[in-house]
Amino acid sequence: MASEKLFSEFPPVSTEEWTNLIQKDLKGADFEKKLVWETQEGFKIQPFYRKENLKGKEWLLSNLPGKFPYLRSTRKLTNDWSIRQDIDTPDLKTAKELAVEAISNGVSALGLVLADVGSGRKGIQIKNEKDLAFLLEGLPLNEITLHFVAEEKSPELYSWLPKNQTLVGGLGYDPYRILARQGHSGGHGPETLKPILTELASKWKNFRALTVHSSTFRDSGSTIVQELAYTLALGSEYLYRLGELGVSPEVVNSQTIFQFTIGPDYFLEIAKFRAARTLWAEIFSSYSSDKGEASLPFIEAETARYNYGIYDLHNNILRGTTEAISAAIGGAEVINVLPFDHLLQPADSFSLRIARNVQLLLKHESYLDKVADPSSGSYYIETITDQITEQAWKLFTEVEKDGGFLECLKSGKIQSSILESRKKKEENYSTRKEIFLGTNQYPNSKDKIQNKDLNKNIKSPSLSSTPNELKVTALPEFFAGDAIEEIRMKTENYETKNKTSVKVLLLPLGDLKMKKARAIFSLNFLGCAGFNVIDPGSYETSEEAIAGIQKENPQMIVFCSSDEEVTSYVKDILPKLKSKPLAYVAGYPKEILPELESAGVNGFLHVRSNLLETLSDLQKRLGIQ
Repeated sequence: MASEKLFSEFPPVSTEEWTNLIQKDLKGADFEKKLVWETQEGFKIQPFYRKENLKGKEWLLSNLPGKFPYLRSTRKLTNDWSIRQDIDTPDLKTAKELAVEAISNGVSALGLVLADVGSGRKGIQIKNEKDLAFLLEGLPLNEITLHFVAEEKSPELYSWLPKNQTLVGGLGYDPYRILARQGHSGGHGPETLKPILTELASKWKNFRALTVHSSTFRDSGSTIVQELAYTLALGSEYLYRLGELGVSPEVVNSQTIFQFTIGPDYFLEIAKFRAARTLWAEIFSSYSSDKGEASLPFIEAETARYNYGIYDLHNNILRGTTEAISAAIGGAEVINVLPFDHLLQPADSFSLRIARNVQLLLKHESYLDKVADPSSGSYYIETITDQITEQAWKLFTEVEKDGGFLECLKSGKIQSSILESRKKKEENYSTRKEIFLGTNQYPNSKDKIQNKDLNKNIKSPSLSSTPNELKVTALPEFFAGDAIEEIRMKTENYETKNKTSVKVLLLPLGDLKMKKARAIFSLNFLGCAGFNVIDPGSYETSEEAIAGIQKENPQMIVFCSSDEEVTSYVKDILPKLKSKPLAYVAGYPKEILPELESAGVNGFLHVRSNLLETLSDLQKRLGIQ
């Protein structure tokens, strides 16, 4: 019995046979166009993968968890991680209450976000040592890890830390992030980092001074490959610069946390974490011969700020969940799921509870913490891990050839590369090539922003200049829904100011199938601008449509009919209207465009319309902008 092979009665199926079957099902459609998609990183994803895809790269499967170069994990037996939660409410007393509540309900890594720093969040008003002592008093610091988001205030915060206690966690200091985000160093650099790092290495070995933030790049619009390559290049820069100051690579690595942003590309994100460990092992080996514990990368993960929206907020819960799963399967040591409403306001008890429960479910119901490297053996994930590793290494070596991270930042090469990727993302969201649910597709038109003082709009405080400081072109923050959300906010502000709603009446006429399809399309399209789109269901005649227009008195009407019928409805209805609302046609009937325009049609809504440009133009025509 033991010698029998499972499924031995089933004959093996070759890749050629699978492909032929797929081609048959496609009924002549192009295989490449239909089933193969190209990532923004520039490599293609196939519809299925087999063992032969890993030919010559068998080490991807044979590398054991906890073994150099740590492709599969830095841990040998389990996949457990720390659940981190950041507190950013301004009031000290409330912040302490939320911290205690979080720790009491499963959080093992506590993050404290300081006010008046470049975090993009309001933050806790910690102004001195006394405030910090109040916040930390009574917290079980021997049971949790403590992390800070203090940006340029990190050195000052360090001077306030309680020296009579042993802390585990991280200070979060990243001088080159400050330079990249602010555009000038303000006196921050390896020289300010070194004394903190060396003192912590001797005093609190498990409280890390340096955090290398990938969000510097990803939340500015970079691709996954750019994020990975530039983050590792930044880590390498710290090894080099601190080495020049006399700090060994082993000490630097022991004091470093790599905090990676988790984006929406589920499988690619899993592969990114696996690739990050392999690449860092390669990079570190050029500074040190140690391939044991001293070479281990410590990786945190945080859900992407850029991938959260301010409308239809519960979509953010879904985004945070899939992102957290990517990080857990990818093998992150600490995961931070940002609250679903954190772009609107500081997190309260409810939104913090939802965020931490996401991770508790992944552990206690999905058991993702029980198996080291759960994705191992997936030919798909193994292949894209190899592809991302190859692409990121190529970009990393280009940065090194050009003098390293700092030189490329000073020359603007990194900024221009990310700007190019950002423009592609903005175009994809504007044309709906990439869907951002609730914002550029399927909006909840009843959702309104009551408090316009958004966390999202917080501007980083100006960093004081210092003599002979470094200056570079700053990397701005990027949000996936930014442009469309701005359109919608303008509509809301206009309605509040004028105490009226912007009404759009759909005119579903004629062929049942076409009028329904085009009405749904128009409702979805125009709802993204926050217009009050009225869908009456159906009009049987032009007279019914005219009566509906007179009743609703809309600022805009949209003809939803087949191409063959729409001209007659336009010519029958528009001349009889006393008021002249904007008149649009759903669809793009090329042959009759001039005839429709001469009959009074102002524009067309169709699948190739640029959502952002069309809505912006509509707002101008309606007097909103």
